[in-house]
Amino acid sequence: MRFKYLKYLAFVLGGLSTVIATGALYLYATFDGARLAAELTHFAKQRYQRVLKFDGPLELSMFPRLALHLPALSLSGKNGEGEFIGVERATVSVRLLPLLARQVVVDQIEVDGLRMALQRGKDGKVSGADLFAGTDDNQPITLDVTRLTVHRGALSWADELTGRKLALAELNLNTGQLGRQADGQLDLDARLTQAAPAVDAHVQLHGAYRIDVDGNTQQARDVQLTVQGDLVGQKGVELEATLEELQLTTDAPPRLAGIGIIARGKADGEAVELKATAPHLTLSASGPEADAIEATLRVDGKRRNGALHTRLAGLHGNGSRLDIDKLTADVDWRLASGRLTGSLVSAASWQGGPRLLDAPALSGQLNYTPARAGATPLKIAVHASARADLNRNSIAGKLDLQGEGSHIQGSWSLPRLSPLTLGFDVDVDRFKFDADPGDATGKKGSGAAASQVDFSALRGYEVDGVVRIGSLQAGGLNLERVRIPLNLHGGRLVSTAHSASLYGGSVEGSLTLAAEGNKLAYRAYLQNANAAPLLRDAIGKAQFAGTANLFVDVTSAGATTTELRAGLQGLARLRFRNGVVHGIDISAAMKEWRSLIPGRQTARRPHREAETTTFDEVTASFQIGKGIARNSDLQAKSGVFRVTGAGDIDLVESRIDYLSRVTLLVVPVGPDSGLLASLRGITVPIRVKGPLAAPEWHLEAALPTVSGAVSAGRAVVRSVVKTIPKIMPRLTPKPKPAPEAVE
Repeated sequence: MRFKYLKYLAFVLGGLSTVIATGALYLYATFDGARLAAELTHFAKQRYQRVLKFDGPLELSMFPRLALHLPALSLSGKNGEGEFIGVERATVSVRLLPLLARQVVVDQIEVDGLRMALQRGKDGKVSGADLFAGTDDNQPITLDVTRLTVHRGALSWADELTGRKLALAELNLNTGQLGRQADGQLDLDARLTQAAPAVDAHVQLHGAYRIDVDGNTQQARDVQLTVQGDLVGQKGVELEATLEELQLTTDAPPRLAGIGIIARGKADGEAVELKATAPHLTLSASGPEADAIEATLRVDGKRRNGALHTRLAGLHGNGSRLDIDKLTADVDWRLASGRLTGSLVSAASWQGGPRLLDAPALSGQLNYTPARAGATPLKIAVHASARADLNRNSIAGKLDLQGEGSHIQGSWSLPRLSPLTLGFDVDVDRFKFDADPGDATGKKGSGAAASQVDFSALRGYEVDGVVRIGSLQAGGLNLERVRIPLNLHGGRLVSTAHSASLYGGSVEGSLTLAAEGNKLAYRAYLQNANAAPLLRDAIGKAQFAGTANLFVDVTSAGATTTELRAGLQGLARLRFRNGVVHGIDISAAMKEWRSLIPGRQTARRPHREAETTTFDEVTASFQIGKGIARNSDLQAKSGVFRVTGAGDIDLVESRIDYLSRVTLLVVPVGPDSGLLASLRGITVPIRVKGPLAAPEWHLEAALPTVSGAVSAGRAVVRSVVKTIPKIMPRLTPKPKPAPEAVE
């Protein structure tokens, strides 16, 4: 009995095969490609108000499968406007059996030279949406594609709402099964371009998907997206995005799991990397929701090096607004001047319409460790606020910092994020900055080893701001009411009209530092400052006292402090009133040298810290070149002495070589006045030579005394008088003899 049924089944299958073959041959024999093209053109016009054009008839092939071959074609936009889709060549394979039931089941689609122009108008409608609207499930075409292949495609997107225009060129697409029930893989390779901001990148997309229309479930798995090229004006960017799973259902919001983003590139020649991860993200109707999101920004360069790590906890969407329960930022940033670490915490919110990110109450602590060995770290308590306006591409906020007895208040802004620009207006009550740690012996400003100076750190920043400090201690100096304007653009820092009060006087000047060539320029005027405490705090030793006025205008360039001193060019003018010079008592020195001066003998006198000489006023001007300050107009006067002189000060080696001419005007009253009486009116040459901190004083023999000059003059006169009678006969012409008579 069983064999009997099998025999019947064989007859049925054989008959069915005969019917199918006969139907296929009939379809092939009766196929009219030109008529089908005309009918499709008419259908597109009547149903969608679009113009469909074919450059030739459609063709049908039977082997290896039943396939419809399409020539070059184009489909216009709505009402015949422009081109919506264009194809150079396409092949559509269909299954044979469903044709017997008057159903067309698409099996494979191959498209070569696809062109598609998508556009979103100001009304928010996307072109082509009408082609998929109002579809009838009883249509005779059933989509069940085993494979979709696109070669050399081009896709453009124009958004009239945002003004953005994108294009995908050199598009190659391969998919697995597509249909109401499908499970497959997708591979995409294309070139992404955009005019402004500039984008030109290679895009690759790989992933798996599952489609279940009847079960109202769509799923994407193991998605990997890579983008390499120029993005938003940045060249050589590498972007990698991964997604473990995307779940789409009709009765629940989309859910994403295992999100990861890595972006690498360079900014101003420095390597930059951004990493972001989110374990879970739900796109609900009110907005995205996530328990945690983390992001890390790293910069690796010669001038800047460090990381900024942020954590978002409790992300909730409310329409166009996003609220973040807790935003934490951990910073570890290294600059040429030191290292900044710490953590800040705040709640935050995002408003999608105006595109505002608000962190109203940042608080935490930052730690700053100077790069100098032995420098004391600074702890800073932070209270601040920040608001980012992405429509204006800017960030602004206020700050309140406290640390080490200093209180800093003010406002800050980033008026441009690209290129990054900083503005600030800050008030500080007190601040201490040790700018000169000194040499190994602990003596500041004296013989310290040359240190590197690199102004290249000024590149890559755009800064405009002003700092006001009530009391500043810098490099041992104490300044009050300090005002420092700062402007940094194009690697050039300028501080014009900075001012301060110091040691009973004031200073006002301008400073320029340039990364190009490592150049420096400084112009300043110090008025009525008390020189003794100023020098004591600056270099640890008060070599002069009195009221000082100093004008300086110098430029230099160099990679070390020694090179900067050696390259100094410019001028300076100095004036001391009620001055005191330490190291010598000129009256005592002349008493010691009273027996040597008439004979024009030399002597040496060491620097004696306890001795001083008082002057009513000292003036001098200097021409500075190659680190040497040269003076030729020294003038100093007191009630007893008058001093003139000229000489050099080596600013690199901190040495002096000065020849002064000291004239005793008035013999001081006292028990030793008789010792100086014979020197009254005599100009004595005294050379100051040696290290600036402790020069020696030398009695020079280069100038004759007054009495010696008179004696020498008298001797010359007497010699001339005696010589004249002897030479006069030689100078008187002799008479010529008379000529002899010629016979």
